[in-house]
Amino acid sequence: MAQAKDFKIATVDLAKLFNEYPGTKAAQDKFNAIADKKQKDLVGEEEELADLDKDLKKQSSVLTASQKADKEYILKKKLEDYTQEKNQVLAELKDDENTMTQDILTQIKGIITSVAKDKGYDLVLDSEKTIVVNNPIDLTDDVIKAYPASVPDSSASDNSNSNK
Repeated sequence: MAQAKDFKIATVDLAKLFNEYPGTKAAQDKFNAIADKKQKDLVGEEEELADLDKDLKKQSSVLTASQKADKEYILKKKLEDYTQEKNQVLAELKDDENTMTQDILTQIKGIITSVAKDKGYDLVLDSEKTIVVNNPIDLTDDVIKAYPASVPDSSASDNSNSNK
């Protein structure tokens, strides 16, 4: 009668692996630079809207009803455009961040798989999402030791949205 092989289970601290991965800081710095630039662009538009509103309030008493209505319409339209652009920028940043995170996690999972195979483990679970494991073996430090010293810049695979 054939015997079933022992099923070996290990855990890893995926959050720690993500934070200590050599490519995480570089990717985060790059993302932050893109986010900062987009935020500065939005601040410029906010200031322009504030100036338009201020001018409208100053000139309100000397404008005809038609001129006032025209300026109010322009201000309202620019505010709508700004709101739409801001929402689009926020959505793009969220997509960029999700893509960056998934790219890094894919690389880390490859290293976890390699370490688990080398050590003979059949299943590796994220310790943060695991409720019960009897006598858990944590591979986190082994995976960190298997990290490359540096990670190539992923600029070539950038999302085209980041250039907007």
